[in-house]
Amino acid sequence: MILNIEISNYKSIKSPITIDFNGKDWLQVMFGKNGSGKTTIFESIYMFKEVFLYGMRSVERIENQAHTAYNIEFSIYDKVFRYQVVVDYDKSQIVHEALWLKTTTTTHLYFKRDQYDIEIGDKLERLFSPNDFERFKVYLYDLKFDRREFILTNLRIKDFSDSQNVVILNDLVDQIKNIHIINQKQDIQFFMDMTDSHYISVLHLVQTKHPDITSLSYRQVSLDELRYNLNRHRYDHLLDEFRNHVTKYNASKFFVEVYDQFYKLSGKTLNDLVIQAVDVHFIDGSVYPFEKLSSGLKKALLLSMVLTKHQQNALIFIDDFTKSLDHTSTIKILSYAKKLFDLGNNKLIFSSHDLLLLDSYPLELKDIIYVYHHDTTKLKYFNTLGIRKDKKLLNLYYEGFFDTLT
Repeated sequence: MILNIEISNYKSIKSPITIDFNGKDWLQVMFGKNGSGKTTIFESIYMFKEVFLYGMRSVERIENQAHTAYNIEFSIYDKVFRYQVVVDYDKSQIVHEALWLKTTTTTHLYFKRDQYDIEIGDKLERLFSPNDFERFKVYLYDLKFDRREFILTNLRIKDFSDSQNVVILNDLVDQIKNIHIINQKQDIQFFMDMTDSHYISVLHLVQTKHPDITSLSYRQVSLDELRYNLNRHRYDHLLDEFRNHVTKYNASKFFVEVYDQFYKLSGKTLNDLVIQAVDVHFIDGSVYPFEKLSSGLKKALLLSMVLTKHQQNALIFIDDFTKSLDHTSTIKILSYAKKLFDLGNNKLIFSSHDLLLLDSYPLELKDIIYVYHHDTTKLKYFNTLGIRKDKKLLNLYYEGFFDTLT
């Protein structure tokens, strides 16, 4: 499992901030005023996952954004690892990458890369058979001059089947792959981790708030119909993003939210592309396409599909979770999701402006985060602020308590 993630020098995050998962419950909630940096925190984690899995070419250049640092601690097989990465989003290159094994008294190096210099520790060499280690050194030589790919990622991609101990490094990569970031501020968002295999769970969750819904169904849509639904410019935008997406991820089946509409796409080219819209059936016999639903019901459906997917040890980040949801709907969705998350040992971290959650949902102080901006984006866990457990948190907010944080 991931114990914590530390981020520094990304946009408004000038000084290190740490999101802690060790000893936390299934849910953590971020509050903070507009412009405090909540979205920036989610974006920075999204950027890291993209470049880690797909290389520096996978994200757009960010001008004057150099030396963004990430430090991630993992617990794997009762061992604690620390993975350190520094990337230059301006020049699209990796500046530093290192993996350490931490013990109670010292640290042991697995590998370290600084610019073009790569150092291999004894701990890493012992994981390989002699033949596999020689192959690994050849791969390292190639990576030495390619500062757009990560060493740890390539360890996962290459076949070292004769070295069974290398599986521990695969598990580290799988933990990062199990991070999922949902940011619905984009005009077009692809959901690669969403499937329709958990249809019953999706339906049950959305029925907690809308019991008049009886079923969901697909309806095939032609390219001409899609162009009509979106308009020509948005249609062209979607096709451009579709081509980029299937090339980048080598994917052929995924869901996409595009300009407040929602489709399932299957295929890798326009010639074999199958487009399906989602229709919602109600108890009175009426049927409404997704785009005709209220914004709150749309959000409830999307969250249902994300939260009910069967997975293990997932870390799900959702920015502005409560947008378009009334307070009661949020409580019902969280109450249903908790049962599923506990079964899979999954964790949910979301940002919100619904301050009623501070007192109306059973959150421990250690699971509530306040994000604010004071020269740099900062965050504080409520249990570090000396707040009494019986204190009404909403009253503290209105009294200006959080404005005094420095």
